[in-house]
Amino acid sequence: MEYVDIETKYVVSKELVEIPLGNRIAVYHRLLGGLTLLDADSSEALKAFTLPQTIQQESLEESDSRYHQLLRQLILRQFLIPSTPQKHDAQAASSFLNKQIHVIQLVMANACNFGCKYCFEGIQGKEMSAESEMSKVDESRIIARDSIQINLNDSMYASTTRFEHQFDPKNRAMKPSDAIKYTENALDIAKSQGVNEVMIQFFGGEPMLNWKAIRAVLDRFNRGENDELIINYSIVTNGSLFTDEIAQIFAKYEVATCVSFDSPTSPNRPLKNGDDSTPTVVNGLQHLKKYNNRIAINAALTSSTWHEFDNSIVDFAKKAGASEIGVIVDFDPTFYANFGTENIINKLWSVIEYGRDHGVILTGYWHQIFQVMLGLDVVSHRGFKNCSAKGAQLSIEPNGSVFSCKAGSTLLGKISEGEGLLQSQNYIGHAELRTNNPEYCRGCEIEGFCGGLCLGSLEKKFGEINVVEDSVCDFYRGITKKHIEALQPFDVATLDLGHVDEEAVV
Repeated sequence: MEYVDIETKYVVSKELVEIPLGNRIAVYHRLLGGLTLLDADSSEALKAFTLPQTIQQESLEESDSRYHQLLRQLILRQFLIPSTPQKHDAQAASSFLNKQIHVIQLVMANACNFGCKYCFEGIQGKEMSAESEMSKVDESRIIARDSIQINLNDSMYASTTRFEHQFDPKNRAMKPSDAIKYTENALDIAKSQGVNEVMIQFFGGEPMLNWKAIRAVLDRFNRGENDELIINYSIVTNGSLFTDEIAQIFAKYEVATCVSFDSPTSPNRPLKNGDDSTPTVVNGLQHLKKYNNRIAINAALTSSTWHEFDNSIVDFAKKAGASEIGVIVDFDPTFYANFGTENIINKLWSVIEYGRDHGVILTGYWHQIFQVMLGLDVVSHRGFKNCSAKGAQLSIEPNGSVFSCKAGSTLLGKISEGEGLLQSQNYIGHAELRTNNPEYCRGCEIEGFCGGLCLGSLEKKFGEINVVEDSVCDFYRGITKKHIEALQPFDVATLDLGHVDEEAVV
């Protein structure tokens, strides 16, 4: 750390948030994070700077006293800031528009062999016959266009353009050659902005219906060695189509596998023929577990799953070899009004606590708020808050069209446009929100870490994305506060001035 003055006056930042926790206090910068626990003496030392106080530079640099160690940490986290704004103040707003792409989402198939009752696409339909044209792309169960029915009231989609993509027979599945070409284009776009590590996510519909294209991407790009960057892989799948061979290949390329499954008792995820999907999913998970794949369960807490969402999902994950459950909390704003914010928080928190007791963590977009808060200025390095669709992600359809994510309705352009894609007004509109929230959010205690409700939901309700659905704000704040209140000393940085264990590190 560099200091330019012999002495400087420091004052407590106006962006500080404090939450009492027994005999300690949790403190963080609401824009930068740096969540820290202070004991009573450290808290009093911080409060002493409510009015500007002088700190001798020599003492900061040379003294090893606990007090001066504390001051160094408080300044590092910008809990204490110069009372006179500095030229390079880290809190100053930057005019630089970050256009870095960190996530490449490949939509492998606009079809699924499940008939989930709450699917955000609103798609229902019958299984496709093996004789159909799409069986030429991969074996099987891809839904024919004629059998697709979309309930406009249930679907996430809000634009004619998006619906046209869903119905377009040329946009059903991604050809292996196209998957390689699109990925090459996307990597070139990412590298043009200085990105050296990306996540390639296989998505759908059900991406495993197009295993040939997934395999082609893995074999061509490996971990990025020949493309001058690091490539990580993930997939969101219903888990029904895994074999030993596929599980071995996923283990080889370290594909993080997120298997959607709500509850052993849930009737909401049947196969297209109406049969229970659970035995098929369990079989797929056994293949993955056999080869020590990294597995997470992806569960939904929605109006449809409310009564089935309980501790049984943790027991199921534990047995399946999954140490993480990603919980998607309903994208529909009416969910929060119908069930009540406190009820939703308490229901989710009870399963979180049960999971902690059994070695399974629950995560999700709502949890990423807390995760980002734990670090210091993480967003500037990560490139987004809790939603990569705000400028950090390209979701590429089988026909090469690009949206911000699979739930989004705004067409950004074509992947063949290369770097020019980043100049489109639709892309820029998303990227401008990656760090700057709408005006409504100014002053919120989680503003620096929360990107709000899913962009698809906002487009559906408001016809734009630079807005806030305030019905979910209390949920995001409430569940974040629950995580903070559950912290124990030394779970995070703990700065004590009082009597502490001799082995404790300040």
